[in-house]
Amino acid sequence: MNSVAFPGSRMGLHVADGATVAGLNLVAGGGGLVVGRNRQQEPVGLRVFRAEPTRLMLTGGVRAAELLAFRSLALGARLFIQTAREQEWDAFLRRCVIGREIASFLPPGVAPPVPATPTEPQLVVIDTGPVTGPDTNLSAPWRATLVVRDDLAGWDVEVLVRSDIVVLQRLTGTEAATAANALGLVSVQNWFTQLHPEMVGLITKGKVQWVMLSMTGTERQLIGPVARGG
Repeated sequence: MNSVAFPGSRMGLHVADGATVAGLNLVAGGGGLVVGRNRQQEPVGLRVFRAEPTRLMLTGGVRAAELLAFRSLALGARLFIQTAREQEWDAFLRRCVIGREIASFLPPGVAPPVPATPTEPQLVVIDTGPVTGPDTNLSAPWRATLVVRDDLAGWDVEVLVRSDIVVLQRLTGTEAATAANALGLVSVQNWFTQLHPEMVGLITKGKVQWVMLSMTGTERQLIGPVARGG
């Protein structure tokens, strides 16, 4: 690695004693993409950008997808959007003052023009309506793909079971049965129909967590209500 000369600090050098250092509470690494908070009010994070492809599926409103995209951008990710509702996503980007060098649109099935890297990971949002299977053309290290579905139907099961991470907003009874049977979560099927409008069922490795999205004031102002149909 080439050495880099950093400019001298105008703050000078400060030395802390052992008691002061011991009082510091540092948190480093492992946080990932923060989805929200669990019932213990602890932050729930997902490691979506890693040295292997990550597949996510969200059943809910487009606003919830925009929230996840917004939080991914905060991690330094580039955003690529494949959508049948470009006007909605373009309005979101404009409200957030996100330039096209950070977020851009791609035709369905077209991979990003540049590779994802550890320092510049990518989130590809696939918001194109019903899909029949995973698009392997998009799979790459340090790239996460997020399939967005307004409604959950039988033809979504293949994508559902192949996803590494599933995010479900409040479902109808039929949707809950489809998801529970596909994911082996029949014991909690009824819970999917009773979720708070700003809560999601977060399924990873066959386990479900109930997570409040915990939007900040800025997120509410830029994105609006995230409830399905909101």
